[in-house]
Amino acid sequence: MKLILNKNLQNLDGIIQGNKHYYYIKVYYEDTDAGQIVYHTNYLKYFERARTSLLNLLNIDQVELSKIHNINLVVRKADLTWHKPALFNDTILIKSCLKYAKNTSITIFQEAFSFCEIEEKNELLVSGTIQIVAINKEFKVKRINKILTSKFFQNK
Repeated sequence: MKLILNKNLQNLDGIIQGNKHYYYIKVYYEDTDAGQIVYHTNYLKYFERARTSLLNLLNIDQVELSKIHNINLVVRKADLTWHKPALFNDTILIKSCLKYAKNTSITIFQEAFSFCEIEEKNELLVSGTIQIVAINKEFKVKRINKILTSKFFQNK
């Protein structure tokens, strides 16, 4: 028996509305400790997934950036504040927006909320500012302002 699935996979990368990107994550048992609380370091992974999904929506291929332009996007600085824990089976909404862009780096402000569609109450779990820098294979800083031309990365 052949299984046929609907190929509506666009929503896997979330959505962009205005100058904000929204991305959903389901908390699995592997994400939690014995108390079923999400490990603090997993929020860095969640934020990374959201940023990758944002680039996917903007048709910015990180593999192509590396192969063709010799540019890799890496985290230079992360400043996070944990407000409340997420738990096993929760749905988390990651909201990302540009804080500012420079010639060689972008700084993104990200927030993780517990998502409850029924109550329409999203509580802030973690917030933070992540600075991404462009480097080449020799770890030298590279200019990216001519590559990241999307409106999303334009300073307001």
